[in-house]
Amino acid sequence: MRTAIILLFLAGIIISGCIGNPLSEVPVVKVNITFIEKDGQIQPDPNFTVEQGAVNYLQRPRMTQAKFPAIGARTTVLKGKNGTIGPWEMMPFNGSGTYKFNVGFDEKHYPQANDTVHVSIYLTSINKTTRRGETVGFVTKNIIWK
Repeated sequence: MRTAIILLFLAGIIISGCIGNPLSEVPVVKVNITFIEKDGQIQPDPNFTVEQGAVNYLQRPRMTQAKFPAIGARTTVLKGKNGTIGPWEMMPFNGSGTYKFNVGFDEKHYPQANDTVHVSIYLTSINKTTRRGETVGFVTKNIIWK
């Protein structure tokens, strides 16, 4: 009995050390963007916001995929001439309106204080002639990580 308790205790230590703390917070960029229809075209409102945030590790963005039409977003952490591109996050686009979502980072390269984080947001649809995805709208914004 005592040996079983010791083995369970050691297994718990090993597992927690290998997995990391799933309750810790990870950085994200919180996006709030509005898409409007103007002259028959859907366009992103240029007054959108992106801000630094954090979420529980288990609630982090995980390269979500969506069918067209979709909103795609990703981050790039810029360090001098080098950059680390984060995974694409895709959300379904359901027409004009406001969309709020989080965009994550490459888990090996989170931003540090004073890094520039470049956020790219695309609105994509299907070209009816070529049956391929095409960019309908595109905006970017930079923030300095604190």
